[in-house]
Amino acid sequence: MIVQQNKIAYVTGSSRGIGLALVKKLIEAKFFVFGISRTNDFSHPNFLHESLDLLDLEAVKNYKFKHSADQVVLVNNAGMLGIVKPIGQLDSQTIQDVMTANSIAPQILINQFLNTFQSEVSLGHIVSISSGAGKHAIDAWASYCASKAAIDLFSETVWSELKSRDIKNWHVHSIAPGVVDTQMQSEIRRSKPADFLALDKFMFLKSNNELTDPTVVAKKLYQVIQSPKLFKECLMSVRDF
Repeated sequence: MIVQQNKIAYVTGSSRGIGLALVKKLIEAKFFVFGISRTNDFSHPNFLHESLDLLDLEAVKNYKFKHSADQVVLVNNAGMLGIVKPIGQLDSQTIQDVMTANSIAPQILINQFLNTFQSEVSLGHIVSISSGAGKHAIDAWASYCASKAAIDLFSETVWSELKSRDIKNWHVHSIAPGVVDTQMQSEIRRSKPADFLALDKFMFLKSNNELTDPTVVAKKLYQVIQSPKLFKECLMSVRDF
């Protein structure tokens, strides 16, 4: 399949939540979107699903960004919270999975994305969905916090490398979406109080209707994709704009 389009986006975790909301917003803005996820129920003439499990690093390393355009965007949206328990009570596989999905796989995809398109396109953009948890320690989320801190610093480093080489047509942002009404929040609320001391806070956010709808976050993310030059800082929160 050859895609004839001047704007192409690749979005991981495209099957639900922020990812699916952003896919729809990008299509509305005349992008052709490749949705990268394990499952998919969405269909549109300007959308193609590509199956990929980010926990399978061999598959991630073998993934090919095949379709170029004048403008290309990679959105690293997929992520996982993992089991909510204090360190010392986790199994090792959980730690490995969280770091792989949230940090290692996105780093590999960013590297391959730049390697494929850096010299080909008029405008390149890498957006990673970060978290406030990457800047503040949260009880029972040690691996999740560490993984989001890692993707923040990785993004900052890539951004610095591009700027120091005077590459002005590429942009990198790592954006915390705030507390969003997604499946991850449902997983958090199923935690046991003894395992997660901040559980009451998250239960209150839901009961008090303080969770942001994914479509609202998608609209804000699109502001950055639409006009990346206006957003001078690599690390941001949607609450900032």
